Amino acid sequence: MSSESSTLGAWNPAREPAIFDGAGLLSAVARVREPLHIVRESATGRLGVGFGGQIGGTGLPLLGALPALYPEWLGDRAFCETHGLRFPYVAGEMARGISTSRMVIAMARSGMLGFFGAGGLTLERVERAIEEIQTALGKDGPAWGINLIHSPQDPKLEETLADLYLARGVRRICASAFMGLTPAVVHCAAKGLRREPSGQIQRHVHLFAKLSRPEVAEAFMSPAPAALLEP
Repeated sequence: MSSESSTLGAWNPAREPAIFDGAGLLSAVARVREPLHIVRESATGRLGVGFGGQIGGTGLPLLGALPALYPEWLGDRAFCETHGLRFPYVAGEMARGISTSRMVIAMARSGMLGFFGAGGLTLERVERAIEEIQTALGKDGPAWGINLIHSPQDPKLEETLADLYLARGVRRICASAFMGLTPAVVHCAAKGLRREPSGQIQRHVHLFAKLSRPEVAEAFMSPAPAALLEP
């Protein structure tokens, strides 16, 4: 196959010439919001990229083209609509406050979702973090969350944390290290559930879960046992 038959035509630059040098190509990687053309330098055979310009006529051989890619378009738009996000991007919690309240606030202000790492912290420290986040973002501000770590040796702690989150109006809770459903998890998920006149279920608290086993995923994706829903 000839080199001409393997091209898509020709690309002609407008105000900005094609980029062939290493530093320029490295900078071009960050320009994901602009359409990009992959071209070949006729004299040397080097590959490069071009932004803008026109296709057709005579110019640099055009080998390919990539449309603009907006980070906002990644993933499922329904996720962003549900949580009021700009980007479908989640920064998961890391225990002992490694995922700090400052990180959660910064993520929320940037249109992303961050979870505070409450695992291993005292109740007082967790409550201070919630207060700091809510003060910075407002009660009805952008979305954020906090984690609820499984405490098999101390179920009361697990339930106390869940009660704290719900009392403070935390709307997004990430359950981690669970091997099944517990009263605390079900309480968080079921709190504030209601049915609209249309029949649609409205959820007050969104429960996320960090899962590593299919059978645990099945438990979280299935209806909660009636025994855990009864008061």
